[in-house]
Amino acid sequence: MRLYHPTGHRATLSFLGELAGPYQQHESALLRALEALEASRAVWRAEAVSYVSSRVRQKRLGRRVPSPGEPPPSRMGGHWYASTPNVSRRAAMHALKLWERDLHPGSANDEVMSVVRGCIATGGRLTDGQLDILSRLRKGDEPEEVRWPVTLVGSATGAVRA
Repeated sequence: MRLYHPTGHRATLSFLGELAGPYQQHESALLRALEALEASRAVWRAEAVSYVSSRVRQKRLGRRVPSPGEPPPSRMGGHWYASTPNVSRRAAMHALKLWERDLHPGSANDEVMSVVRGCIATGGRLTDGQLDILSRLRKGDEPEEVRWPVTLVGSATGAVRA
């Protein structure tokens, strides 16, 4: 069984605390946190099932390779799956703030840092130039230390998922 932590283990737990309250100390908050996590996982599972169905149809039509905009379920991280887009954006913003806070000085690409800081400062509204950088970084074969914050920014802006 795969563990479900849509924005990373630590960021997911931290965001659950923001959503539900101090779940480590209060049973009612723990139940709210569990309910929020289960609801997110249910939306993720439905999207994964939809993806599988779509790929089966595409393969029957001869499309053996998915298009770049169709991540397989194993790559559907960095996005809090919710029926309310605002919750997804809040979770991504929360994870971005943790990522930036814990970043070691000089360990991130300057373009990535610029886009991350712009996203945090504006609550997810990027300029056209920042969106162009985001798009270029997403299309490249970037290492994980670039891919993860770029994925979170895409989720925080509501522009892309996973």
